Amino acid sequence: MININSFTHYIFGARDKNGIGMGLIFSIGGLFFPIVALWNSRAVVPFIAIIALCAVGLIIRRGLIKSLLKWDFWLIIGLCGFLLATIHGAFHVTNTNDAIVSSIKVFANTLLAISLFFAATFLTRQEAMAAARGVTIGTVFVGAFLLCDVLSNGVLSFFFTNMTVTTLYKFFWFKSASATFAICSLISGFYLVLNKQYWSAAFLIAVSIFVQIEIGNRTAGGGLLVALVCGLGYHWLGQIRKIILTTIVILLFLAPSYILFTGFSAEKISQFINVRTSATISLVYRMYAWEFVLNRISEHPVIGWGLDGSKEFGEESSLVISDPIMGTLGEPVPSHPHNGVLEVWLELGIFGALSLLLLISRGIKIFDSRCHYATTRIWTFSILTLLTCFYAFSFSAFSSAWIANITFTIAITYPLSRFGDMVSTPKTNARPTILT
Repeated sequence: MININSFTHYIFGARDKNGIGMGLIFSIGGLFFPIVALWNSRAVVPFIAIIALCAVGLIIRRGLIKSLLKWDFWLIIGLCGFLLATIHGAFHVTNTNDAIVSSIKVFANTLLAISLFFAATFLTRQEAMAAARGVTIGTVFVGAFLLCDVLSNGVLSFFFTNMTVTTLYKFFWFKSASATFAICSLISGFYLVLNKQYWSAAFLIAVSIFVQIEIGNRTAGGGLLVALVCGLGYHWLGQIRKIILTTIVILLFLAPSYILFTGFSAEKISQFINVRTSATISLVYRMYAWEFVLNRISEHPVIGWGLDGSKEFGEESSLVISDPIMGTLGEPVPSHPHNGVLEVWLELGIFGALSLLLLISRGIKIFDSRCHYATTRIWTFSILTLLTCFYAFSFSAFSSAWIANITFTIAITYPLSRFGDMVSTPKTNARPTILT
């Protein structure tokens, strides 16, 4: 007979007397997060909202809500600057009604992120590991489903959806879910390595990369490899790692102000590649879209084109991008620029971009200061690198589903980055400033 208590303890972890009970909420969230994303990628938004509300409710019941006031000063400055730029951006567009709705979504997503980040600071080492174990179990389940599906050429997904695998897009209906699966694979790998299950971690990452390639999610497949290499490289840089990474981030964020002067041209890149495949078509299309966006940014670099400005450019159906080698590609902006930095510059201008730069730079410092061990530093910054890959090549910066993925990933990674290699479990009463 199955012992229910033992089974639930294995899945969700035993109660940690040093905690406030936050571990159960995060363990349930971790278990179902990749599964919910597989079922419906947009459903992660209400799912994360429920997790955040439960966590905040627990904090209020424990009388610990005052800890929220101990926020990092520079994070407050960056966040306020970004929200002010969002408000400003909602009032100088053609369709102000849609822009106002979008700004409300930004504020709601910000509130959810703050709530979940705040809740994550209450996780003990035991609870953080239990939450990561939940993510691992959910990831294995999703990975098994996706692996069986791609090996059977879509037998499982055809049972639920009426889709057709194509040479160009393959299993395109799974691309959002596979992105979440890729992120959860790294979190799971982090957990397995902390438990010294190195071969299990390597096998899971290898399966994830294979699944991403077969599904056709090149950003996720390549991103996993790039993420691990960058995580290792960041650790090997030694004491200068923070300076180098911050410098790179600053140069990338300021790129719209100087890159056109370097002679950047999508047509030159196309001529250099000179091979027409689904991968090169996708890459060159992005280059053309980015070149178009860079030119629009140069016209309004300070205040931008307003919130949802990307969608307005995407509606310019008369302007169809065509390349001599790749052929007809599509509209100038395919719903969004497929680059978070350019999208923020385009819609919110330099003030929004600088505010986001401050948030990310401060985040780098906070995470680096928490990683006292090689293992935690490598895996933490591998996870952050993968998020950056998606931010730079795939999702919209203002997508609620994408923000929900980022929020949950950081909330899970934040405690692991500190507690992973610690022998003793610190008590919850001695609480540092939030996100420091």
